[in-house]
Amino acid sequence: MGLEPELLNARTTFVAVQARLVFRSKADEEAVLELMRRFSAAYRWTYRRLLEGYDPNTLKRADGPMTKLFGLGLKYNEGVRDLAKWKLGALKKLGQAPEKIVFGGRGLFRRLGRKGDLRSRLEAKRLWWERRNGLLYCPGDRSQPSGNPNLRLFCEHGALWLRILLEGTPAKGRYVDALVQTSSPYLEAIAEAVGRKGVAPIGVNLRLRDGKVYAIFARSLPSPAPHITRQGGVLGVDVNARPLHLALAVAGPDGNLRRYLTLSLEEVDRIRERKRGGAPTP
Repeated sequence: MGLEPELLNARTTFVAVQARLVFRSKADEEAVLELMRRFSAAYRWTYRRLLEGYDPNTLKRADGPMTKLFGLGLKYNEGVRDLAKWKLGALKKLGQAPEKIVFGGRGLFRRLGRKGDLRSRLEAKRLWWERRNGLLYCPGDRSQPSGNPNLRLFCEHGALWLRILLEGTPAKGRYVDALVQTSSPYLEAIAEAVGRKGVAPIGVNLRLRDGKVYAIFARSLPSPAPHITRQGGVLGVDVNARPLHLALAVAGPDGNLRRYLTLSLEEVDRIRERKRGGAPTP
């Protein structure tokens, strides 16, 4: 999410980093949680409007209903629209009824109605609230410093911080800052965009989990052109439907067959069918 169309069509490598966010104060954290709650409500509302046939571009306009109802700016509106469109499209591709979606999870929803010990029900209620209200997303923008206008990375005293726009515009708005904590080896690929324009857009997702706020940064990097030789030999892979299996063959640098084998995929297919509630393919 958050990548421009030309990047999606190019040969690219995608890098994603998950990090814990630590806020300067409890008040700053509460302000971000409130923003996430409004964004999540807008996401559910927009998804329902898309089911009713509303134009997603009309919904996300700065003077449109999303802004009036939930107080979000244009780029957050775009994030709401993108996520709602993606979710709707994904459910249709999976053959699931998009109108029967349960935000927060069907399993948790069922747990809320069950009788049981109080601790288990309270835990289900907490998880339910987090999944329904702990979401914030802003698509990237290559014209902005650090590749994102509303969720912008910057460096301070050798540490990496995320500046979160609460209200207003990126140029004139109210922000809070959060320290980015992660041990990911791919952090450098994300951090090198700090303070630069024209870099690949960085889509940023904020998620609430176990009472803590986490950020997921996603960026595309140009991939080198493939360079294929027979110096180390060649591996050939073929997928066959009946019986469902992988066929593999290894040839040496001289082109002569060294080894071949087959790997059955029927158990994988049975697991997939059980998750869908259907019968395995005979």
